[in-house]
Amino acid sequence: MARLRAECGWKSAQTHRSLARYLLEETHETLEAIETGSAADLREELGDLLLQVYFHAAIAEESGSFDLEDVAADVVAKMRRRNPHVFGPDGAAASGRPTDPAAVNELWESVKATEKQRSGVLDGIPPTLPALLLADKVLDRLTRADGPTGAWPAFLLLPSPFLGPSSMEPLAAWLRGRGRRATVVRHDASAPGPVVEEVLEAALAHAEGVGPVVLVTHSNAGLYAPLLASRAEVVATVHVDAALPTGAGPTPLAVPALRDLLADRASPDGRLPGWTRWWDAAALAVLAPPAVLAAVEADQPALPAAYLDATIDVPAGWERAPAAYLALGDAYAEERAAAAGHGWPVRTVPGGHLHAVVDPAGVGAAVLALADDLVGPHDLGTRLLGLVAEARATGADPEQALRELARGLAASSQGPQPPRVSPAGP
Repeated sequence: MARLRAECGWKSAQTHRSLARYLLEETHETLEAIETGSAADLREELGDLLLQVYFHAAIAEESGSFDLEDVAADVVAKMRRRNPHVFGPDGAAASGRPTDPAAVNELWESVKATEKQRSGVLDGIPPTLPALLLADKVLDRLTRADGPTGAWPAFLLLPSPFLGPSSMEPLAAWLRGRGRRATVVRHDASAPGPVVEEVLEAALAHAEGVGPVVLVTHSNAGLYAPLLASRAEVVATVHVDAALPTGAGPTPLAVPALRDLLADRASPDGRLPGWTRWWDAAALAVLAPPAVLAAVEADQPALPAAYLDATIDVPAGWERAPAAYLALGDAYAEERAAAAGHGWPVRTVPGGHLHAVVDPAGVGAAVLALADDLVGPHDLGTRLLGLVAEARATGADPEQALRELARGLAASSQGPQPPRVSPAGP
């Protein structure tokens, strides 16, 4: 390199600044070699990248700033400082250090933070980073500082007290598979004590520390939504085949028809039969296959008969909060019409009351569409920021997530789009 600098007019004229474009170019060529999977190409591009490092070190050496040996020594020292789980203070292997990759990364960042003493979120982040990588870095800093990350709200799924979590777990799993945070509230409605308080406390405990949530209710759980929205950080509610209050104040949790249906069916200890035992075999067969029904029946609680006479306080103005309604067929046609009357977005997916278990993808897509109608984000910049945040939350690669989004947008732009489902059906 010294001879090249001395005898080649072009190389002798180069500076750190003039070589910057070539460093970036060689970096992208190295990345391309990694993507194509060619070992020969990768070997060549790593050599070109190493040449750039050598070139910059040679220029610095000429000015007396540092040389290549200084660069290598600094890297060795940094690796020893920031990997105390590998190197002890005396260079020997340390014991009792974390081995989990996430814990190791936290250790690295902790040592780095002590070294750098950054004063702001953007301090030390190169402004020349590509937009996605810049957003990823900023999100990482904000997360570590407990700052706002702009992530899309999490989904909090509240099953009916008459049904167990299995009635909503497939829907939650589908949402998580799409990169969304989704949790099903688990409550012990069979426990001694008032059911209403048990359900509310469980839902609030699940919502604590999560940040903004989109509440998704099913069936009888719809009556709990207004009170939960007043106590938790609920930014919107999507009701799925759910009961709705008809006004404010104390609201019965069981309509007269339900009380009549179950009036004489309590067990000697005062417990109601499980939901799947309310109906005959023919009615259940229309709702779901036997395996699905068995899963639902396995964790459905036996509520106390007193629940049929219980009430829940509904705050005034509850219907003005951001909400939407998804009907599964026409069984809840009155509630669907009431939701439309409130001015809420309304959709219908053909199916039965347990369709979220039978077809979680179909129901999930409708829930996502309604949630986006309510809380967005609709502008591209916020969507990309949310995409990066969710990729980070799920351990996915933000770059890959962006590529998948681009492919999805490209695919959706080809051919006719499916029609929006009207409140009365397709």
